[in-house]
This record gives sequence, structure tokens and C-alpha cells, in this order.
Amino acid sequence: MSEFNARVLIADAIESSELAALRDMGAEVLDRAGISAPELAELLPTVDALVVRSRTKVTAALLANPGRLRVIGRAGVGVDNVDLEAATRAGVIVMNTPGGNVVAAAEQTIALMFAVARRTPAAVASLRRGEWEQKPYVGVELTGKTLGVLGLGRIGREVAKRAQGLQMVVQGFDPLMTPEAASSLGVRLATLEQVLESSDFVTVHVPYAPATKNLLNAERLQSMRRGAYLLNVARGGIVDEAALLNLLESGHLAGAGFDVFESEPPTNRALVEHPRMVATPHLGASTKEAQSSVARQIAEQIAKYLEVGAIENAVNMPSVGGEMAVKLRPWARLARRLGGVAAALAGNPLERIEIVTFGSVGELPRALLVAETLFGVLSPFVEGRVAPVNARWYAEERGIVTLDRHEASHPAFTGLLRVTVTGPTGTVSLDGTLFGLDQLRIVRSFGFNMDAVPEGPMVFVGNADRPGVVAHLSGVLAAARVNIANMSVGRDPARGEALAVFNLDQELGESILKDLAADERIRWVRYVPGHTTRS
Repeated sequence: MSEFNARVLIADAIESSELAALRDMGAEVLDRAGISAPELAELLPTVDALVVRSRTKVTAALLANPGRLRVIGRAGVGVDNVDLEAATRAGVIVMNTPGGNVVAAAEQTIALMFAVARRTPAAVASLRRGEWEQKPYVGVELTGKTLGVLGLGRIGREVAKRAQGLQMVVQGFDPLMTPEAASSLGVRLATLEQVLESSDFVTVHVPYAPATKNLLNAERLQSMRRGAYLLNVARGGIVDEAALLNLLESGHLAGAGFDVFESEPPTNRALVEHPRMVATPHLGASTKEAQSSVARQIAEQIAKYLEVGAIENAVNMPSVGGEMAVKLRPWARLARRLGGVAAALAGNPLERIEIVTFGSVGELPRALLVAETLFGVLSPFVEGRVAPVNARWYAEERGIVTLDRHEASHPAFTGLLRVTVTGPTGTVSLDGTLFGLDQLRIVRSFGFNMDAVPEGPMVFVGNADRPGVVAHLSGVLAAARVNIANMSVGRDPARGEALAVFNLDQELGESILKDLAADERIRWVRYVPGHTTRS
């Protein structure tokens, strides 16, 4: 569990029973479902986590004062209501629950497909008006028809599976899927144009992004087979709604079933009310089972993050599961501390940062180790809320070149992390590893092998490899009543040079540093404040 009592704010309606994971970890759960924007702005800086559904809007203005907030959990798939760029800049991880409503969304797609094929809503409305007509509501059967699935992610695959059970022929478009993988699902992979031109029903299951905005524009919609049907239970904005209305009016498309719209509630009433359109108010995840599942899932994800640092289903940072998080944690601490020490030794402004992993460290998520290293490098110098989630953004903003790579092995260690930083004093390279499970060590610096602990205030001293140097350094510290917590010495007899590293129990002032350097055997003295080695 975290070192403090975690506070979690629930901003939208969630069943209390689904929050058991948070309460079990001892978190203080503030249930403020329906909270107003002004109240949310006041309370947000006092909590560690925020849980929302689709109602609450987490804006850039709201995140301008994040306080202690570390994670936002969206109980659902879409994060349109969270300003991801602002959250990332604020150092806040944003998680969602992409698997919790897969079945619900797939079933909603099939329900809309039946509804448009058999004109069921219109027939129901007619009967309620006291009419008894059949001819206007003659539909089509699904058996034997071709379904085109745009996007073969989790929901798209579930839709394909159900369509096959209805004896439909299924073809799909997904730029990330191989023909072999699609074939294993019983789906024939085709181009977007081929799917649109040859499908009786087309269903949209791609995420909304700049690349997919108006993916189905007027030209592509016109290319659909005459008499075809279009379904969208993904996201609004993927289909050009004005062009769709024109094709429904002309009869080119026989019908459409939409659960999502570019503006919600939809402002294009002519489209929503068109007799060939079956429209529902974003019900894709609106089943009791799905609502319970996503609420329970987001509570568990946040609890794991607050307890052990596990990052699951993050949309602005690489994810790392619970078991991997446990393995990663000591290496992440080492990366952060090596970054902080190297940056302090190199000085500010920084020009370049290189992170190299060796051996077994390559099994860990390198992107997260890079993020932790950058956080350690930047946090002492950057004004603002820097965190692993936004550290690369801060580095890029300041023109710092960041490089990372992996080497399969190291001649001396099974696993090692090297951080090299270039600043005003030159290039500083530190090699670090773990002794045992979680004992952090610097094993090489400034070209010298050593055994130093990256902890607390540190002094690095380059000196001639001659008698009396350590006595001089320890004497200066003793005279200033500064206790030495640990000391490591590396030497190169061939060059006649040595390096001494001291861990101290208190910070040093300029006068003590000058006294340490006041000996002809001392080449240089560099100081690392204690705050750079905290994690």
C-alpha cells in the first residue's frame, strides 16, 4: 500500500459493491456521484484517484491544478471526456476498461442489425398508432448475407463470431491484422474499398482518432452496394452524417442503425428521425453486466496502481501488469535514482540522455524504465508537475535528445542499466544494478568500478591515487560534523587516478565543498543533493 492513505473520488454513479478492491486496500472512497464542475475542481487536488463514466468532463482547466491526483479511471472504453494531453502534461495516468463492455457492444450491434433488417421499430410504432400493416415493413433475412466488419479488435471479433452463428459470410478490414490471423477467425480479410463495395451490411468498430475522422466520407459511403445497411456502435465522427442522410433519402442505402453520433445528444434531427434510421442513445455498454464489469475492473486497476504501481489499460502510458510491476519496481527506482544522480553531476541545462539496458533488464518494459529515468533526470530542474507519464514530453519541450537501446548481455552482470547524460560539465555515465532483489548499486562511474549506494546526499571526488586522500576528505567532513553513511573507492593504478564516493547524513554547503577541494591531490569535487536520490 502507498505510504499515505489513498483517497479516491467517485464522480459518476457506480454501485458501491463494485468498489470493494479500493476499500480492501484501505482507501478512503469519496462517493460524489453527480458532482458539479465547481465542486469537482475544489475537491480534485485533494485526491489520488478519480473515477468517471461518460458524464464527467475532465478538462484542461480542471487539470491545471491536479494537486496530488495521480490516476484517472474511466469505467468504460471511450475517453473522449478526458483531455488526454492535459492529463499527460499534469503527470496523471489515464486508464480505461476496454474489455468490460465487449459483449454488450457486440450484442447491441447484432440487435441493431436485426432492427434495421426487419424494420422492427417502425412496425412497433405503427402498431401503437392503431394500424395493422405488413407490406410497408417487409424486411430482409440475415442468413447468407455478407457482413463487412471495419476493425477486428475485441468488439469486431465478437460481432464476427455472432454473425457466423447467423450463417452470414463475414469479411473484414483491419490494417493491423494479417490474413492468417483473420482466417483463424473465419473472416476473409479485404481492403476498405472491397468491404464497402461487396457487403450487404457494414458495421464500424474502429476507434475515433484524427486518422479515422470521417473515415466513411461521402465518396466511400457512395461506394457501398445499393440497398446495403450501415451500423455504428463505435464512436461518432467516424461516419459523415450529412452524407449518410443524403444516401438514406435517395434510397441508395436501405437503412442504418446508429448508437453513437458526432454530437451527443445528436443535433441532426433529420438523420435521427429518418424512417430508414434506427437510432439509440449510446447504449452499447448499457447492460447491467457490462456496467458492473467495468466498474469492478476500474476499481481493481486503480487499487493495483496505488498499491504496487501496476499500470493496466493506460491510454497515455505503457501498461504493466501486477507480477511484472513487482519485478519492475526496484529497477524503476534504480533508473530514477541513476537519472537524478547523473543529471546533478552533469549540470543544467541538459543536452542529451541515453539509456541502455543490458541482459535480463531487457525483459522489462523498456519504455517505462526510460520514463522513470527521465523523471529522475528532470524533476530537480523542471518547474511544474513532472512525472514518469509526462517526462518524455518535458524532455522534448526542452530540446533534450533522448535515446534508448538494449544490449543482449554485459560482460560482468546478468542485468545492468546504464544512464549517460550530457550537460555543461561534460558527459556523465553511470552503470547500476541490483544486489539481491532490491538493493540499488552504482557499479561504475567516471570510468571506475565501484560499489556505491545511490541514496541521500552524495559527493563524488576525482583524485590522484596517492596515500592520505581519504584521510583528508574524511577529516574535512568530520571537522564539519558531517557523518559518513557509506563510502566507495574506485582506482586505476595504471593511470594513477582514483574516485571516492561518499554517502552523507546531511546536505553540504559551498564552504565544505571548497574545503574538500583544497588539496593538490584533488582533481575535482561534484555534489549530488539528497532530493535527487529520493524515490
